[in-house]
Amino acid sequence: MDQEQKRPDLPVIFSAGDPAGVGPELLHHLAQEYSASGPSWLIFHSTPQTEKLVTLLETASGRDVLRLSYEQTDERMDTLQRAMAGPGQLAIVEPSGEVVKPGQPGALSGKLAFHALKSACDWIEKNGCAGLVTAPLSKAHVDLAGIPGFTGHTGYLAHRFRSRVVMLMHGQKFSVLPLTVHIPLKEVSSQLRMAVEDPSLIGQIESIMQRPAYRGKRIALCGLNPHSGEDGLLGTEEKEYLDAFSHRLKERGLDIEGPLSADGLFTADVRSRYRLILACYHDQGLIPFKSLEGMQGINATVGLPFLRTSPDHGTAFALAGKGIAKPDSMLQSYRTILMGEL
Repeated sequence: MDQEQKRPDLPVIFSAGDPAGVGPELLHHLAQEYSASGPSWLIFHSTPQTEKLVTLLETASGRDVLRLSYEQTDERMDTLQRAMAGPGQLAIVEPSGEVVKPGQPGALSGKLAFHALKSACDWIEKNGCAGLVTAPLSKAHVDLAGIPGFTGHTGYLAHRFRSRVVMLMHGQKFSVLPLTVHIPLKEVSSQLRMAVEDPSLIGQIESIMQRPAYRGKRIALCGLNPHSGEDGLLGTEEKEYLDAFSHRLKERGLDIEGPLSADGLFTADVRSRYRLILACYHDQGLIPFKSLEGMQGINATVGLPFLRTSPDHGTAFALAGKGIAKPDSMLQSYRTILMGEL
């Protein structure tokens, strides 16, 4: 698949996530981000209850929102394409039928969430986009809906667009790239070796460090073991392959240090020296990232033909429908695409 291309003339695409979660209400907050001179918005929704969102968008924009059901998209594709041709246009594609109540997920909510994502990808394949913002969904409920092999947005998008991708937790002060993601801890060492020996990974890191928020900044590489292996006493992965990985990055002209002991790396003084931290496994990087960046952090998929962003939190079923879910990370997900930070 082609390299990522910046296309501000095309619409930003949104998928609404699990309708039993906070995704639909997070979209309500996006109305404050609307600009008539900005990109058009095309929202693939997961609930037929879109009246509040339509009202908010029409009030913010002073223009009508085009509404289509999924059943109408094929026969009215020309209408939808024309509506998305200029700046500041608004359209919602929504399901018909049964409504899922907030906080009550199940097979139906998983099916609707996946259908919204799939439909968004169908559009992008045919028409392109300025970026994709995905609201949270539940992998367990997508599986419950009888859709096998779904491991999350990142894996699905990589397969769908035939791309080698990385997950980038992008923050305002520092960011984390986990070198392995959704695997059991017992598999980390072997999977980490394969990851760092894949030549495409270095190219992806180089691509990130050429982007506006990262250009000219420094990188830190976490060690896998406590105290970065303590010179082999507490583990040998650092000597076996992490040292060589760091050396290869330096040879490509990247300003990187490591492998470093992860327990001290995330202290305020030390992490301030680096813009990007390469974590060996999911929780090593994401726990401090979410704790320190909070709701200003987002999840970005890098390596697709377009930039995909999402909030760095989950469906929050317990908060859904109560009007208390914080929109900051969702808003930042859109702003990152709009401002061209990545």
